[in-house]
Amino acid sequence: MIPILVTVDLEIAQDYNVNEQKLILHKIFGDLHSMEIPLTVFTTSEVVDIFPEQIKMIYTLKNEIGCHGLFHDKEENYKTASEKKIIKNITTTSKNIEDKIQEKPICFRGPFMSTSSITQSVLIKNGYLADFSVCSQRFDIFNSKGGDIGWLFAPRFPYRSSEKSPYKKGNLPIWNIPLSCIGLPFISGLLYLLGIKFMKNFFLLLLKESLKTQKPIVYLFHSYEFTNYIGFKKDCNKKTGIKRNKQSFIHKFYTSDPVKRYNMNIDLLRFMLSFNSVNPITGKTYIKMLNGEIN
Repeated sequence: MIPILVTVDLEIAQDYNVNEQKLILHKIFGDLHSMEIPLTVFTTSEVVDIFPEQIKMIYTLKNEIGCHGLFHDKEENYKTASEKKIIKNITTTSKNIEDKIQEKPICFRGPFMSTSSITQSVLIKNGYLADFSVCSQRFDIFNSKGGDIGWLFAPRFPYRSSEKSPYKKGNLPIWNIPLSCIGLPFISGLLYLLGIKFMKNFFLLLLKESLKTQKPIVYLFHSYEFTNYIGFKKDCNKKTGIKRNKQSFIHKFYTSDPVKRYNMNIDLLRFMLSFNSVNPITGKTYIKMLNGEIN
């Protein structure tokens, strides 16, 4: 059986309706729970503070809660951040998550898919077992602030990191679980850009590869994508100093209707589950498989 890891990046997007971002969580996780798809959810500490009851609800529905940093602001880049800042961000978010769900997070994904050797060293010290930030053979390096030339040469299969680089194999006690890519990343943004037919064919290519290699298929979407875009006048909150992210130019070509976006994702996920050879699981379960704890 091929592991399917459906991952959700959960952050507050100030240029989308924040109240809608709260309400949509009940629909997303209710619907996918009914479809028997366990999700690996990477949340920021900000979301845990603003939507605490929703975080508890998500966890109660047998989903996994992982770390996605503090705010996912412009400057929160784990590829370039100092060790001091990384330690502060990861320890603060980890404690916040644990306080809400009474379980320590063990999976991490950096904002903008960013990571580094320093970041992984801090993760290991804080009990993390996996980093989901690497995008092996993703060509659009410059379309993500965390993009790195190392993506092009990183192993396509889950691997333990080298002390020198998160993009090379080594013996560190942390797994890299790469996002599925074949030049382009297997993410919802591509779905909104190229359509459902393209993404179903993309999945078939990934499945063909995985049936030969047994590597997992990792998909990513954001919860705010299913709410209305409102824009924002300022990209920095004077009270908090948080510098917010502006949409990249390519977003102008995306399908913009939030309901249509949601239905496209449901359509794609149902297509993925229509194959008897796949098994949707969480990151935590997959790590147990990698460590030989379960079959």
